Amino acid sequence: MVKSGTCKMVSLSQLKKMNIETPDIPPISCQFCGKKLEPVGMLINIFDQLRWVRQDDDYQDCNCQRARQYQENLQKIIDQEEQAIKEAAYRDRIERMVRGSKLGKRFRTRTFETFQVNDKNREAYQTAKLYTENFKEYREEGTGLLLTGTYGTGKTHLAAAICHELIKQGYQPIFGTMITLLGKIKATYSDDESAETEERIINTYLNCDLLIIDDLGKEKVSEWTLEKLYYVINSRYEDCLPIVITTNYDPEKLVRRLTVKDNFETAEAIVSRICETCIGVKMNWADQRKI
Repeated sequence: MVKSGTCKMVSLSQLKKMNIETPDIPPISCQFCGKKLEPVGMLINIFDQLRWVRQDDDYQDCNCQRARQYQENLQKIIDQEEQAIKEAAYRDRIERMVRGSKLGKRFRTRTFETFQVNDKNREAYQTAKLYTENFKEYREEGTGLLLTGTYGTGKTHLAAAICHELIKQGYQPIFGTMITLLGKIKATYSDDESAETEERIINTYLNCDLLIIDDLGKEKVSEWTLEKLYYVINSRYEDCLPIVITTNYDPEKLVRRLTVKDNFETAEAIVSRICETCIGVKMNWADQRKI
């Protein structure tokens, strides 16, 4: 007896044994061995009313060798198609996240796989890779990286590689220079709804899983730039959200590069928060672009 609210798969002959009125549906023959195959359907009990529900092509599966082999091959094809759909959806999701990361076209190929490891940069490479592998813990702690060194040593490549790897893990980083990131905010000032738009852009910088600022200190700083930079970094500092910074300057020089007019204390506060929350990675060697 089928209990109320339950269902099970039964054949036409089983229905007859249960003294249930059966529809007149002829069997079909196995295309390989000719065995007669009964129609099957789902017997459902809803409030003590039994209903036999089936699709037109619901019949018993034949257990002959050729039929089993056919079903196995068919299942492989179905599995391959489902996997292809999943992979396509995954690629689409990754591409959307890459666009959301603001990663420029030049940096789309700068991954850990394309980074040329040598004796000089191996430690920096391993530190960056270990950071991504343990990002969940680092994110919870609000710990980032500070990549310092001269031009052409691979700082930006490693920062972009971190961005790529975290996207694969399902995180949403944002990557850019101070000018490109803050420039998006300035561009909103021509909008009639600038205040709302500016807030929305800043919130993406405040709430993303990882904010990566490339070449900090390279660009000329204005009072407005310094104010916004402090607001973003201090907000992430207070919320224990990580940042990755690349710069050509050590902390002392970076303070000087960020100082504008009499805002030394603001520049110092920015660098202090970066140093407190970031693991330092020194990359001081010859420009690899010239080799």
